[in-house]
Amino acid sequence: MADALKEAANEAGALIGSVGTYARIVLLGVWFPGFLVFCEVASVFFHCLQLPGGPIGYIAEAMKPANTVIASILIGIIVLATSIALGYVMRDIAFALSDLWLHRGWPPSRGLARIFRQIRFVYGRDKVDEVGRSYHVFKLAYGELDTSNLPRQDDSYVREFCKEWLKLNLPNLNTEGLEIEINMVIGLILPIALASMVFIAYLAWPLASLFTAMSLAAAIFMMYRIIRARDIETEQAIVNFLFVHWEKESPQQIPPPGL
Repeated sequence: MADALKEAANEAGALIGSVGTYARIVLLGVWFPGFLVFCEVASVFFHCLQLPGGPIGYIAEAMKPANTVIASILIGIIVLATSIALGYVMRDIAFALSDLWLHRGWPPSRGLARIFRQIRFVYGRDKVDEVGRSYHVFKLAYGELDTSNLPRQDDSYVREFCKEWLKLNLPNLNTEGLEIEINMVIGLILPIALASMVFIAYLAWPLASLFTAMSLAAAIFMMYRIIRARDIETEQAIVNFLFVHWEKESPQQIPPPGL
């Protein structure tokens, strides 16, 4: 009975932790970047209209005839819904751009085949092949499968397989931390790039051009870092997967995290 209660408590804790992780990703990687884009677009829009009293004064004047509480709630709902939609769109666009970057092989992208060659060089070809040859999915890493018809990058299939295997067998070696970081940072790339609209609208041309160049350079640098992080996540997931197989103890004998 005690073991069953302990197992149920552990499962409940894992569920709560996963919900908390997802909530952080959505809040910082979707809602907040979407709200930034909403503010940027709204700021430029109201600036172009040249409304008397500015955007805040215009909104306050427009709300006078209506019930203030109801109008405030409706405006809050509209802002929240629009921010969420914009956040998901911005994140999907950023991921599509990073996939294109990886597909083109631009630096610092290494590609699955190169990453796997480096792992075999560092840890030993025979030792890596002993595990890799036991799983069909690793034929993608060896370059033995035609990937032209696959809808995603070949590294994503190997990475997700290793991550799911680790999540089930040894969660403390999973690469969830890197995944959270990537999802939170990638949502900020387009809001930073779109900040150039605000600089152009509000600043004089010499200063606007400087800040525009800085915002675009920052967005490109962040994308560069994301590409590197995605390759590192793939490499770490494969290495952790191999490491567990090299250990002679079964995953059930290894102490769970925190013990």
